Amino acid sequence: MDTDMKRRLVYGALSLILSSLAAWLASYLTNKLLGEPEEA
Repeated sequence: MDTDMKRRLVYGALSLILSSLAAWLASYLTNKLLGEPEEA
Protein backbone atom coordinates (compact mmCIF):
# COMPACT_ATOMS: atom_id res chain seq x y z
CA MET A 1 0.00 0.00 0.00
CA ASP A 2 1.60 3.24 -1.09
CA THR A 3 1.58 6.55 0.75
CA ASP A 4 -1.02 8.20 -1.49
CA MET A 5 -3.51 5.39 -0.93
CA LYS A 6 -2.98 5.54 2.84
CA ARG A 7 -3.47 9.30 2.76
CA ARG A 8 -6.77 8.96 0.89
CA LEU A 9 -7.95 6.21 3.27
CA VAL A 10 -7.17 8.30 6.36
CA TYR A 11 -8.73 11.39 4.76
CA GLY A 12 -11.92 9.47 3.97
CA ALA A 13 -12.18 7.98 7.46
CA LEU A 14 -11.58 11.34 9.17
CA SER A 15 -14.06 13.03 6.88
CA LEU A 16 -16.74 10.47 7.73
CA ILE A 17 -16.08 10.68 11.48
CA LEU A 18 -15.96 14.48 11.60
CA SER A 19 -19.08 14.97 9.49
CA SER A 20 -21.00 12.55 11.72
CA LEU A 21 -19.74 14.39 14.79
CA ALA A 22 -20.77 17.75 13.33
CA ALA A 23 -24.29 16.52 12.61
CA TRP A 24 -24.63 15.08 16.12
CA LEU A 25 -23.30 18.28 17.70
CA ALA A 26 -25.70 20.47 15.69
CA SER A 27 -28.64 18.31 16.77
CA TYR A 28 -27.50 18.26 20.39
CA LEU A 29 -27.06 22.05 20.57
CA THR A 30 -30.39 22.69 18.86
CA ASN A 31 -32.17 20.46 21.37
CA LYS A 32 -30.42 22.19 24.27
CA LEU A 33 -31.31 25.67 23.00
CA LEU A 34 -34.87 25.05 21.83
CA GLY A 35 -35.90 22.03 23.89
CA GLU A 36 -36.63 18.49 22.84
CA PRO A 37 -38.96 18.02 19.86
CA GLU A 38 -42.53 17.12 20.79
CA GLU A 39 -43.87 13.72 19.70
CA ALA A 40 -46.93 13.87 17.45
